[in-house]
Amino acid sequence: MQIDDLTKIPENHPPSPYSFPVPLKNGEIWGYGILPDKLPIFTVGWLGDFLPEEGEVDPICIDRLWQAFTEKQIIIDGTAGWHDCELCDGKDNWYPDEKVGPVVEWRDEKARIRGYGHFLLSSGQKVYMAPTLILHYIIDHGYKPPLEFVETAMGSGNILGMDDLKWIEDWPSNN
Repeated sequence: MQIDDLTKIPENHPPSPYSFPVPLKNGEIWGYGILPDKLPIFTVGWLGDFLPEEGEVDPICIDRLWQAFTEKQIIIDGTAGWHDCELCDGKDNWYPDEKVGPVVEWRDEKARIRGYGHFLLSSGQKVYMAPTLILHYIIDHGYKPPLEFVETAMGSGNILGMDDLKWIEDWPSNN
């Protein structure tokens, strides 16, 4: 799926690239997760088969994303399935041991990055939404995200997880 970097998601859209809300459980009751504040959401790293910019990315940014991924601090939308990397020219690193997703290595650690779920990175004024595959795109393909995203990840940006979403019982019908 390709969405241009820094595309603003429409107001009152779920914190997901899809039109359906993020499922969230409150005790035994299922509802939906929304951002606690009505901050604007901007996309980063939804590349499709197009690499908009290549270059070095500060390792601190990658460290923050890596830590968030390995600690499972990602948003799982639950219903869109997984996605392949459309930049890879083959499946050599995608299906060893019949598991899905590329094996990515960072600082002598390895992780299989399945193509589902996404990061929400809050700057206090806006939220950046990036697929978990952004780690694969940066490390293996040399993708350089927009500077404001990198600076937010390196600075005081807060990576939001499922626990940071506000639970609501019903999704408003106008969404």
